[in-house]
Amino acid sequence: MHAIALQFESSPYSNDHQVRPVIDGIDLLRDMGDDLLGLDPPQLFRQPALSRGGDLVVGRCSCGDAGCGAVRVDVEVADRRVTWHVGTERTYHFELQQYLECIERASRNTSWESVGRTAERLVSLVDFSRMADRGYRFEWASTRITRACVTLSFSKDGKQRLFQVEWDDMRAEDAEQQVRLWAAQYVEPSV
Repeated sequence: MHAIALQFESSPYSNDHQVRPVIDGIDLLRDMGDDLLGLDPPQLFRQPALSRGGDLVVGRCSCGDAGCGAVRVDVEVADRRVTWHVGTERTYHFELQQYLECIERASRNTSWESVGRTAERLVSLVDFSRMADRGYRFEWASTRITRACVTLSFSKDGKQRLFQVEWDDMRAEDAEQQVRLWAAQYVEPSV
């Protein structure tokens, strides 16, 4: 059986962070090519295939777009083991318990987060049901687009809608509070 670990690193090229799969002490993505990036942590951990099996994206090209140069793994979950098929040439077998514990521990890891990334995580947990009642589906939050603003992405009628909410740029809790207030008071602009 192989041993898996997930390593967190900053990714200046893509203005985010990356999680890199390390198998038996060897960084899988670096072993496949010097310019491959891991996925931004929220992108990796929101994929059900990571723990349930199926098609899993674990890497991307240096441009930072997960759809560009995606490194895909076919994950099989059985009674006592997890198997990763990376293309046709690489297969890794992990003991199920060790694998799931690694994923759980890594998914709770917030040590890599800056104040802005913590704000993004907290804002992503805000109850946007009032917005959903108006046809808006929350997609993501970013503090990395405009300084002292949380940019919120929603989709409505098949189109992306961006909103910016100011915050103090120092306390993640302020971002969460400001977004909660904005969502509670949002009024659809008249056309």
